[in-house]
Amino acid sequence: MKRNLLFLSILASLGLWAQKNIQLQINHTLAAQAFAMQSPTTNNLGNSFDVWRLEYYISKIELIHDGGTITPITDKYILVNANSGVLENLGSFNITNLEAIRFGIGVDPSRNNLDPATYPATHPLAPKSPSMHWGWSAGYRFVAMEGKAGSSLSQVFEFHALDNQNYFIQTIPTAGIINGSDITITLDADYTQALNGIDVSSGIIIHGGSTLARNLLQNFSNKVFKSSEGNGAVIGLTESSASLDIRLSPNPVSNRQVVHIQNFPVNGTIRVLDLTGKQVPLHVSRNEIKIEFLPKGIYIVQVYKSNRLLKNIKLIVS
Repeated sequence: MKRNLLFLSILASLGLWAQKNIQLQINHTLAAQAFAMQSPTTNNLGNSFDVWRLEYYISKIELIHDGGTITPITDKYILVNANSGVLENLGSFNITNLEAIRFGIGVDPSRNNLDPATYPATHPLAPKSPSMHWGWSAGYRFVAMEGKAGSSLSQVFEFHALDNQNYFIQTIPTAGIINGSDITITLDADYTQALNGIDVSSGIIIHGGSTLARNLLQNFSNKVFKSSEGNGAVIGLTESSASLDIRLSPNPVSNRQVVHIQNFPVNGTIRVLDLTGKQVPLHVSRNEIKIEFLPKGIYIVQVYKSNRLLKNIKLIVS
């Protein structure tokens, strides 16, 4: 018994074993101000608006740590109400250095079309009032955002955005805030960015998965959230992108190896990004990437054809 305790102590001192309690905190804001219901603000188009309802789901949470290790938070769904603070316990894990958090906005396709009545009343996916469920075929409202807009705030706008094709995954680099055996991931959510590029000056009612609903959910996936360190989402990845059978081999990969891209499109091009969105200078030749002197971690390989992004692929350098 004493030998086991000594061994665990040695592992901890070497940073090879480190149990941490992980919490997710979300601070609601309107630009530089704390969020408040019916508090007037403007989007990037100069449209004045306020909000009287804002709810959304967070799902498929993953922690990225210790050189690209991915730890999923299984069966974790968070229903966020911007009128209440968020401090959610994600669990306890063997983590020494946190690198990023990944999550989707909405309910992932594996659960989106299931019956909400099967969940206990306290579960985030159980029936709610006002409702966050649209119906069996459409599933849940990923985001419900309602308020008034226009110069005199007299025009009603409503976004009930949903649809499996609009389920986006985002990755936000963060080391978290360490306090003893706790790590708190603090995200600032700026909801003026939710309406970035969307004209609501005359009022608008969008219920479903239309183009404007998709635009709102894309804003949630790459503009709304930033970590306490100031890092925003790197890339929003859609579940549907998996249908393009473009793959990396080997993956994970070690330095001084060559990664081959299977099913690479004719006349395709490649970019490799780190988790801050900065392009990594690597030798790329047709459908091959030579990995040299690259720090361990997670990278994003982007495959293009005719300047159109076909797919984002996660590459792990171990």
